[in-house]
Amino acid sequence: MTGDGRRATGSAECGPQGTGGPGPDGGAPPAAANLDAARRDLALARSRGDVARAALIDALLAGGASLPVYLPARDHYGVQLGDLGSAHHVAVLVPGVGTDANLASEWLPSAHHLYEAAESTVVVLWKAYDEPPDLLAAAVRTVACDDDLRTAAAGLVGFVESLALRPDQTLTVVAHSYGSVVTGTALAHHGLECTAVVVAGSPGMGVDDLRQLHLDGAHLFTEEAPGDPVAGLGLFGAEPTSTVFGGTRMATNAPGHVEVLAHSAYFTPGSEALENIVDVVTGRYGDVVAHRTSLAESAGSLVAWALRLPTLPVGVAARHYRGPGFRVLANARYLVDVTANEAGNAVCEGLDAGGRAAGGGYRILRKILALRSV
Repeated sequence: MTGDGRRATGSAECGPQGTGGPGPDGGAPPAAANLDAARRDLALARSRGDVARAALIDALLAGGASLPVYLPARDHYGVQLGDLGSAHHVAVLVPGVGTDANLASEWLPSAHHLYEAAESTVVVLWKAYDEPPDLLAAAVRTVACDDDLRTAAAGLVGFVESLALRPDQTLTVVAHSYGSVVTGTALAHHGLECTAVVVAGSPGMGVDDLRQLHLDGAHLFTEEAPGDPVAGLGLFGAEPTSTVFGGTRMATNAPGHVEVLAHSAYFTPGSEALENIVDVVTGRYGDVVAHRTSLAESAGSLVAWALRLPTLPVGVAARHYRGPGFRVLANARYLVDVTANEAGNAVCEGLDAGGRAAGGGYRILRKILALRSV
């Protein structure tokens, strides 16, 4: 990634209905102007007794962060931790759906945890797109071929280009939940360039397999924790963690580590999930611990792939065609994706349950035989 030397895409806004002006060259104000605007907004919020607003801005500014994007009227923010000039690695964290409360309580702490764990790394939380309020709304908007997703994907590409990274710096896009849909769209249709991609808790990337992401030598790593209700839903294409998708699925729970059992817990300090993400961000791919795929998981992935295979041409048409009847195509492909993934999950769960029952029976039989031999 060589960059083109452009400024960051954010612009300062003074107060809830901000009026921040352009920078000296007529473009967006630099991060310093955004910081000044945020500090003014913080003082204003405190003077008005707006506790929630003040808490959000406090969280944005915590730890000496800079603000390459600050558009409070649109709830668009970019929070940078670390100095781009001295770092060897850069991670752009793309969160999923939620509100300002999620930004303060989940996404910003996740960015700080990653920054504190990864040496010589700048972490930028990019929450600068119009995300749906929840995954159900996101799924409906995808079926309707909403333009917001394509706008978000193009915005991510523009922001990454604005970082103007040196050729010797690595760039990893770390996407969580719906952020992986935005990242997948940016890769597949908008030419996003990076060194590696990590997706955690992904409901899909809007594609059928790794080839459609056009990674061109970049690496894809995925994580899916047990107990994550979002990963594997199949709302946005094939599961990235599937054995037939491609890429490397990373382990999330190792003995002696903090357990990761929830959708928002992938960046928990002391967890294997965070350690693996750090290894990818810092380029230590050889240290990544891969998930050990069970026979049940492989069988479920193959079933989902087989059910989806006959409709692949329909999927391509649904993603590119915008003429008469395109909504029918989009809905048809959406139903196929959900059905295929749910069928694969059912097969995996059934085989898992059968294996546990068989294993339990075997253990009981061994105990009986042992008692008989006493």
